[in-house]
Amino acid sequence: MWPDRESEEDFLNFTEVADQIATLALSPELLPVSIGVFGTWGTGKSTVLKLAKAKMMASAKPPIIIEFDAWLYQGFDDAKAALMEVVAARLLEATKNNETLFQKAKSFAARINYFRALGLAADFGVGMALGVPPGLLTRAGGAISAIISGGGDAEDVGEIKAAGRAAKETWTRLVRPEEAKTPPQEIAKFRQEFGELLEGLGQTLVLFIDNLDRCLPDVAIGTLEAVRLFLFLPGSAFVIAADEDMIRHSVAKHFSDPNATHVHDYLDKVIQVPMRVPQVGIEDVRAYMYSLFVSRAAPARLPQVQTHLLAALQGSWKGATFTRAEVDDLAGNPPGLRDTLAVADRLAPILATAPNIGGNPRIVKRLLNAVTLRQTLATSRQMTTDLATLAKLAVFERGTDAAAVQLLFRIVMDDREKKDILLPPDKGGDAELPPEWKRHQVFVDQWRTMEPVFDDPAALRAAMFLSRDVMAPALARSGLSESAREAIAALMGITSATSPEGKAIAEGLSGPDQQAVMGAIISKLREGDWSERVPGLHGAVILGEASPEARKDLASFVATLPVANMNQGIAFLLRSKKYLEKK
Repeated sequence: MWPDRESEEDFLNFTEVADQIATLALSPELLPVSIGVFGTWGTGKSTVLKLAKAKMMASAKPPIIIEFDAWLYQGFDDAKAALMEVVAARLLEATKNNETLFQKAKSFAARINYFRALGLAADFGVGMALGVPPGLLTRAGGAISAIISGGGDAEDVGEIKAAGRAAKETWTRLVRPEEAKTPPQEIAKFRQEFGELLEGLGQTLVLFIDNLDRCLPDVAIGTLEAVRLFLFLPGSAFVIAADEDMIRHSVAKHFSDPNATHVHDYLDKVIQVPMRVPQVGIEDVRAYMYSLFVSRAAPARLPQVQTHLLAALQGSWKGATFTRAEVDDLAGNPPGLRDTLAVADRLAPILATAPNIGGNPRIVKRLLNAVTLRQTLATSRQMTTDLATLAKLAVFERGTDAAAVQLLFRIVMDDREKKDILLPPDKGGDAELPPEWKRHQVFVDQWRTMEPVFDDPAALRAAMFLSRDVMAPALARSGLSESAREAIAALMGITSATSPEGKAIAEGLSGPDQQAVMGAIISKLREGDWSERVPGLHGAVILGEASPEARKDLASFVATLPVANMNQGIAFLLRSKKYLEKK
């Protein structure tokens, strides 16, 4: 298995993007500069940042590097103060051998308490009335909100007053009254000292900000504002990794949903040079999986293999490629590697194009980890299944949805289900897909043609058992599967004993689910008023026609009913279906 975290090695030809970032950040004539690295979750933004950092540190004049994980400071009292405190700590370290600059760095760091105090602002009028110092939001902020909204009581007032006494001490520690300055003055001083420090150090300062899109809107926007308001000065560069859409959403939420133009303009003003993590194609996914498999089978040979793979990817525009034989030879022909690489070749096209995967490196890695774990379990239990079969099943899990996956489980495990649906049409498979698969038509058609072709469903049962955490119907505390619960809700609403929809639902259930659903419907029927139309009766009749076992259960229930109290239409319906005779 492989660790589920960003990599310091380039498995996906991200080096070119990292080199561009390093070139921009280390060009004095372009500073200050803000660079955005955009991409959705798992596409490799953090890896790009690590590669860019390594490139910068290997330059002739390495910059001062500061890394800020915005998510780590999610619960911090103020996003701006948190970011500036991280910057100040790094500057104190960088200036420790220069007394003049060190004292300036200390003064710079001391101003952060002032900004933290400003960031803890509460309602001025309410705070003063209740003894809370202006400009300080205490732990009683919830009680203040309750009073403002009219929902507070005497207990809320008492809580605020008690908190106010403690707050005065905090306020004194942060900003002594005789030293308090106006915000514009302090911001100007802060920027001046920061600029003098950068000039005195004679090095570029590069701030990497990651995981901004994981933060709450106020934290995300506060961090961006800190960059522009306090730190964007000559000699500095900022590299910000985020999901562009998530940041735009944060802007909209923070500013109470402004118009679309405002939302787009805000991020465009903060980010001068937007870059996007490259879209991953089939060859990229192949190379990525090759690197992962080699890192496990022959870790000492990985550098040679990666050099070969990256050269092929960078030359792909002119037809360059790589083969598993070449990579196997470079890796020293470790046992089983060539067969594993063959599995990667079969998986790459569908992993690169499937709607729920799209070549996402983190999803690919998690899928391979799940497959590897199942293979280990199979070996320990002496189960006859192979990596290719497990991988094909795992791809189906990820590329479809719960209903489609559970149908696959039933097809393999239930002898009454049709089996040829697993085969592609050119090998005897049914061209008409069931409803659960039809909405994934393109994916399922591609999946059915993948090797190995599943022409013997019975041979899949061991692999399916290993996948039962997602393949088997998820049981609720009631013992009903998700599909059974959905069927109960649908059949309870059926109003005709000849409903095609009801018939399709009943026939789509496995044998055990048919009986479980009938039992649940009968329980509801027992509570019904039989002098009126009873909800669920028509659904029960349809289900009884689809399943002999379910019909027996319904017949037993009908035999206990007081026919004299029944609505005549209901009695006729039951008798016309002859349930009592079919016991």
